[in-house]
Amino acid sequence: MGFSQIVTGISVFVVGLLPASCHHKSATAKTAAAATSVSAGTNVNATDNSNSVLHDLGEVTLTNRNECCVQLGNGKECILNPKLTDKDNAEIVVTFESKTAGGKIHDMIVTQVDARNGEATEATLGDFQLTFTPNIVSE
Repeated sequence: MGFSQIVTGISVFVVGLLPASCHHKSATAKTAAAATSVSAGTNVNATDNSNSVLHDLGEVTLTNRNECCVQLGNGKECILNPKLTDKDNAEIVVTFESKTAGGKIHDMIVTQVDARNGEATEATLGDFQLTFTPNIVSE
């Protein structure tokens, strides 16, 4: 089993421990801040011949260690969970979920990206490619 498969497995397990909905309040002992929810920008088909779809979220304001839920439409959402590693850099766990009409999770893909505060970041999740510029503030 490769290192990337191990990291992916651990990420899926850790994200599975997170609340299934991003409408709950954060359970951290320090703060009880509500999760942020924003709408995604225009969905554009990629210019190559693949079936991938590009979602440009633009600038997204994130709070250190608090998840942000981005509604992509059609029962799809993206959850961004940042963790500052220093004042300019962060690790962001990106979770893509698609839900059934009843609201139950149908598919879930998880990845982690290293991001620099204020600089464009890309994350590829299956057929979806997200681009966004994180603006991360500390707690």
